[in-house]
Amino acid sequence: MLDPFATYGIFWRLRANTDLELEFHGHDDLGLATANTIAAARGGATHLSACALGLGERAGNAALEQVAVALEQTTSWRTRIDFAALQALADTVAAASHRPIPVSQPIVGEVAFSHESGIHVSGLLRDPGTYEALDPTLFGRSRRIVLGKHSGIAAVRHALSEHGLSLDDNQARGVLDRVRAHAEAVKRPVAMEELLAFHAALNAPLAA
Repeated sequence: MLDPFATYGIFWRLRANTDLELEFHGHDDLGLATANTIAAARGGATHLSACALGLGERAGNAALEQVAVALEQTTSWRTRIDFAALQALADTVAAASHRPIPVSQPIVGEVAFSHESGIHVSGLLRDPGTYEALDPTLFGRSRRIVLGKHSGIAAVRHALSEHGLSLDDNQARGVLDRVRAHAEAVKRPVAMEELLAFHAALNAPLAA
């Protein structure tokens, strides 16, 4: 069984003793296929084996989309892969293999660029780099702020501001309380029309 440290050491020693081309082909039995592949590259591998979505024997292989992005983000390797095409590739492979993409799959999962936590969203709206390691626009995707039981006031203000609505502190807290309670009750994020309804209800004039 290899870990990234052992993988790096093996390829470093091989590279020190040969000028042959070296390939690494890793399986994901321990969830380390991508990490081991990057370690092999750093150690001196010249060729890396990967598969879209990490499909392969047993627990699968190193995921092409993860390896490609990790190489360019953390090493001097340049793959010349079009990152904006990775989502379409993943969708095509998932459809052809009848293996749906896990929603939290790095790079190509549905919620890979979604944010709910109140502290995360508050920091993110000030500076995306605080809680977003990768810019979603690199992949032709966009950031999504989810309203749920972990949301904070910043997320509520931001969502309503996109509809030209502003809130004072008491209003924002009132809407947030409804968002959290509703998300907890229905076990899903709060939709925009529901948020607007909470805002309207809170600001409705009192009956005479």
